[in-house]
Amino acid sequence: MAEGKFILMEVSELKTLIKQAVAEALAERPIDTSINTREEDQLIGTKEACELLGCCPRTMQNYRDAKLISVVKVGPHKALYYRSEILAFRDAHRVTAK
Repeated sequence: MAEGKFILMEVSELKTLIKQAVAEALAERPIDTSINTREEDQLIGTKEACELLGCCPRTMQNYRDAKLISVVKVGPHKALYYRSEILAFRDAHRVTAK
């Protein structure tokens, strides 16, 4: 790519080009049918993970820091969790009343 060269175009043209490029990339990409799409294997956000565990976001952060729960980071401020791992953690650490 040559330095110092710019292309001028309307925003609508740029959007169209991006949509076409994405459509072409998706069409060329083979579909992986081995992906498991069960509900337990879905990624969930911090809010839903906290609701499942009955804890606050800071406690989730402590669990991540202690490496008790693995996390999928999406950008600098977004954390996702595997539903199956959250449920397993909850079941393994459940406290029952006597």
